[in-house]
Amino acid sequence: MSFGKFFKDALLPVAVWTCGVLLSCFVLTVAGAPVSIVVIAVGVSLIFGILGIVIEYARRRRFLRQLERAAEELESPAWVQEMVQCPTYAEGELEYEVLRRVGKAACDEVAEGRRQTDDYRDYIESWVHEAKLPLAAAHLILENLDVENLDGSEDDLSRVDDLGRELARVERYIDQALYYARSEVVERDYLIRRWSLKALVTGAIKANARELIAAHMAPVCENLDFEVFTDEKWLEFILGQLIQNSIKYAREDGAKIVFSGALLDEGLASERIELTVADNGCGVSAADLPRVFEKGFTGDNGRTTKRATGIGLYLVARLCSKMGIAVTAASEPGEGFTVTFAFSTNKFQYFE
Repeated sequence: MSFGKFFKDALLPVAVWTCGVLLSCFVLTVAGAPVSIVVIAVGVSLIFGILGIVIEYARRRRFLRQLERAAEELESPAWVQEMVQCPTYAEGELEYEVLRRVGKAACDEVAEGRRQTDDYRDYIESWVHEAKLPLAAAHLILENLDVENLDGSEDDLSRVDDLGRELARVERYIDQALYYARSEVVERDYLIRRWSLKALVTGAIKANARELIAAHMAPVCENLDFEVFTDEKWLEFILGQLIQNSIKYAREDGAKIVFSGALLDEGLASERIELTVADNGCGVSAADLPRVFEKGFTGDNGRTTKRATGIGLYLVARLCSKMGIAVTAASEPGEGFTVTFAFSTNKFQYFE
């Protein structure tokens, strides 16, 4: 706090003090005191009054400046008490005690909120694992029905196939809930290794083969003979989200999704391997494109199909951010949607 602001706040006490000095001068004059005595009395009062204001400002200045700096620099008000020292005047001590109690209460609330979040995340993970058991059993039952209990008619096989796809869809949504719950603490289940890019893409395609076939969408792999530093399970989930997104907005005839790799800036500090995933679906409008990675954003396409949740691409961007993978999106309305992943070839980047 500047001295000007402090003096402005002290105008009322200064006004009262000034009135007292003037009243003293009047009394001395009426009493017949010499003018020199009156001048000396006023001068002494003025000196001690100014000295008192300066001393009071000096006492408060350190504490107030610490508060100003904390207000400008701190991200959380709960840490203010850690940034200031207890002042030596009574009013400041009371303010410091209030800050200490408010900070403690805020920290306690944050700790309790984190505990509840961790408990809820653990419950979701446990629920996902339990929910997968009956789904796995249902898949086995369907496989047995294919072989033993059906007459082999095209209609029966089609119904079984449709039911299998719906079960697979439910399983994907359950997996999505699991990865969403873990996205805050990806490091707990994250193992960086060198992986074949082709093997990762192939694994994601195989995991979604039933839906790709049903949508008559052809996967195409181009120039994927690279090795990248990543986590196999998390990247296959990310690629699966893009595949499902492409299936959702696929065209009726000639639908395809292309996976292509490239090595860029070879030999430079920015050297990276880029994986591009491009479909030829309906694409995204220029107005919607900057927001495709936002949580809950579905855009014009989502309002048309009524099936979008706005979670898939959000998870893609969030998990990539956690893993140090740069991700960008591009699109031309009516021509397709493209997502590009950039993997640094410097493995030390992933351990910083």
